[in-house]
Formats: sequence, structure tokens, C-alpha cells
Amino acid sequence: MEARPYQDQFDADIEHAYNHGARNVLARLDTGGGKTFVVARRHQRHQGASAIIAHRQELVGQLSLAMGRNGVRHSLIASEANRRAIAREHMEALGACFYDPSSPHVVASVDTLVRAEGLDAWAKQVTFWTVDEGHHLVVDNKWHTAISKFTHPLCRGLLPTATPMRADGKGLGRHADGVADAMVQGPPMRWLIEQGYLTDYDIVCPTTDMKLLGDLPASGDWSPKQLREAARNSKIVGDVVKSYLKFAAGRLGITFAPDVETAVSMAAAYNAQGVRAEALSGKTDGGVRRAVLKQFAARQIHQIVAVDIISEGFDLPALEVASFARPTQSLALYMQQFGRALRPLPGKGNALIIDHVGNVVRHLAPDKPRAWTLDRREGRGKSSGSIPLRVCVGCYRPYEAYRVECPFCGKAPEPAGRSSPRQVDGDLVMLDAETLAALRGEVARLDQPAGDFGRAELARGVPPIGASAAMKRHGVDQAAQATLREAMALWCGKHHAAGLTDREIQRAWYFMYQVDILSAQALRHVEAAELEEKVRAAL
Repeated sequence: MEARPYQDQFDADIEHAYNHGARNVLARLDTGGGKTFVVARRHQRHQGASAIIAHRQELVGQLSLAMGRNGVRHSLIASEANRRAIAREHMEALGACFYDPSSPHVVASVDTLVRAEGLDAWAKQVTFWTVDEGHHLVVDNKWHTAISKFTHPLCRGLLPTATPMRADGKGLGRHADGVADAMVQGPPMRWLIEQGYLTDYDIVCPTTDMKLLGDLPASGDWSPKQLREAARNSKIVGDVVKSYLKFAAGRLGITFAPDVETAVSMAAAYNAQGVRAEALSGKTDGGVRRAVLKQFAARQIHQIVAVDIISEGFDLPALEVASFARPTQSLALYMQQFGRALRPLPGKGNALIIDHVGNVVRHLAPDKPRAWTLDRREGRGKSSGSIPLRVCVGCYRPYEAYRVECPFCGKAPEPAGRSSPRQVDGDLVMLDAETLAALRGEVARLDQPAGDFGRAELARGVPPIGASAAMKRHGVDQAAQATLREAMALWCGKHHAAGLTDREIQRAWYFMYQVDILSAQALRHVEAAELEEKVRAAL
């Protein structure tokens, strides 16, 4: 296989990080960008023993095929049945078998590697390892146990991932909770789409009655029990099938289900409506799974209902539509699942995402620019300073909440009321006259000349010494406001130049900073200085 230019650069950047002192490198590239290709090529070049560690046993075969496509002969730490099945896949896909039990290069699942015995001699020779989906690796978990077997003093590690962020907030850097010394990033998803390396997408968010109850576990995501009970007490099975038939009938799709029981019910519901479907989970026999995926690629099956599988590491370019029926707080899982539908295919057109469970609104668009870090993250959910999405009640399409009306069908949402900026999303045009006058009064009070402000304080009965101190504070407030308003003018001008109307700018400001534009102009010096810092950082 020939490398794409950006993959060559990505590979070179990884090497640069190693050459400048990093022992373990986290390599971020979006799903579908070709991380596995770069990984295979680096193992091909490596002189010495190496290991590629897969998240799940079923991904060992795919990583093995990637190694084979790059001509890398390698061993497998797997059951005899799996080794034979993978060897057959090599012959079918590549015309030759690259499984070689004597090779120093090994592909294994993390669970098998942790449990395997008799590997000490080989493990001590390993000088390069890769943990596929590297965001899983933090200190003292099973991935860390696996790499701890590699004790060679010159050993280096690679952690490819699309999302260097965990739902539990742990940081992947060595200084935090992980082992990475440096992070290298490939081009962003929107660029990959514009260049044709990924397909663009459309989204619809039909309503459903699935409700999750209870607190989030320490893992940061809902537990299997919570997901199973929420699905059981809802109409999600029928809603998913109905939406597929309405928006995507005849297209090859995958449905991400919350649990095995629901997945089986969904597959049965699809079949009852004439849509050939099969349910797959991590417990599905490997031979059955491979047969189903082959039938899917041949369009003999139109729906795969998946549970905790095909979200990570699977390459299914035939996918045309993805249905979300499993809510998640994990950005990594969300982007992995979303990315499954973005693989290009001749004549495919835009991928379609049907989100029943609010994942798109929860995490925002997958190609939204994000500031990735190896640091620990305090709190959960999407980062502050993000403009949320709103789902249109008319066409079910999500759009940026700063817009006054749906850009797809023109329907305008009804405000919750008009007596506070919160009820109108900071849109001052929609406020009632009394509330608007009060906000303007606060700004006018801060803008009073010092002398007028002092006289007003005296008129309220403040002693002269107190009025004098208040005048000084007033001057400090005004100075802070002057610099804040300068930053606000630049921010608003930038968005006006981008085509936003005044009302859209007011709403975008409110969502970004959680204060309306008038109230921001009445802030005292401490809050004004803090807000100015945020605004200038955004500029």
C-alpha cells in the first residue's frame, strides 16, 4: 500500500518525537485516517522484537491483516482456532499467509497477553510496542500490566488513538495518569473530509423515550446495567427500526445497541420489517462474526446490530448509515462509532447518522475543533466555551444553538419565556421591555462619570469617606470594562465578518461565556478581567 502524503508526515512527526527524547508517543489521528497503516509500517521497519496489542481478541485478525498488507511476517498470541482462522483470512484477502510463529513481531489481545505464560524470554527482547486505541492505557490497568512485561532499557511505545481523552478524566501523559511523553497529531477530520479521505455526513436526531437514571459510575460512563434497564423501559427497539425505514431504507447500516438482549430484539424487529439483520457482540463466535461481515459487505445483510464491537478498530467501508441507540458520556466511544460510517466508498455520498440518544448534542460534531491534551481533565462532559447543538422539532436535524431558526427547514424554536437572558439564549431582541431596561440600567450605572457616581453615593447616605472609596473602585471597574469592551468589539467583529447577524452574535456570545452581552458590560473589575482573558484567548 502507498502512503498518503499526510501519513508520511504523521510518521515523520512520530520519529521526530522519539529523536527528541520521548520514550512513549501518543499519535492522534481521526478514525479512518489510517493509523493502523502507519503502525504496521513502523513495525515493518523496526529491527528487533515488537508487539502490537489489540483492545479485543476480535481485533487481532484485523491488525494481523494490516501487518500482512505491509509484508510483515508476524506471530500471533491467540488460540489455535483463531490462528487458523486468521491464516485463512490472509489467504483470502492477500493470497499469502504472513503468520510466522518464529517471527519476533507479535500481535495479541491485551487479555491474552496478560494471561499468557512462557513469554518472558521474548518479552525481554521487545524494543517496540503499540497499544491500539492508546487512550485505554493508564497506570495500573490491564494495558499497563501488559506493557510492563517489556523491560528492555531501549524499549519504546506508541499509542495511536483518535481521542486522547477518557470519560473518567484521567490524563494520558506520564506527568498525569498515563505513560505518554509526547503527543503527535495528524490533520483534523474536516480537512480529511474536504480532501476526500473521509466522506461527509448528515445527521438526524429522532426523539425517543429512553431515559437513563442514576449517577454516573466512577468510569465516567453509564454502566451496562443502567443501559440495559433504560432500554428495557423504553420503545427504543421500535423507534430505531422505524427511523431507519424512514430515513435510510435500503442503505447498509450499523446500529449501536446498549446491550445484548436489546440487540437481539432489534435484529428481530428489523427482520420482521423485511430488513435482513444480524446481532453481533464480543461474545459472538469468531467464525460467525466473520461470516456475517462478509455477507454484509456483499449486501446480503443490510443491518448489523452491534454491542461493544465494531466501534473500535473495525474497518467497514461499506457502511452508509449508523444508528445510535447506545447513549455514552465517552467522547472516544462516540467518535469511534461515528467514524465507522465515514469510510469512503465509490458512489456512497454522504454518510447518515441517526442519533436517538443525544450523543451528537452531548459531544457536538465529530469534526469540531478540539484542544487535545495529555493532562488530567477536571470534571466531565464537553468542555466549556462550546456552542451547543439544538435539534429542530420540525426536521430533527441538529444545528448550532446560536442560530435564530433551523437552517434546514426554517422553523424557529419557541423561547421558554422572555423575562431573563437565559430563557432567550442571550438574544436581547426577544427580551421583554422591563427586563431589557433593567439590564441597560446596570450598564448605565457603571458608565457614570466619577463625579456623578460619587454624588449618587452621597445621596444614598454613604459617608464621604465611603463615597470616596467607592469612587476609586468605580474607576477600577471602568478601566477593566474598557479593556473588556475592546476585546468584545474584536470578538463581535470577527463573528460579524464570518456572516453572523447581530442576534446570532448575541446568542453565540451567551453560549460561549454564559453571560449576555449587556450584563457583560456591567461586570465589575474582577469578573471583567476574567472574562476579558477568556475572550482574548478565543481570539
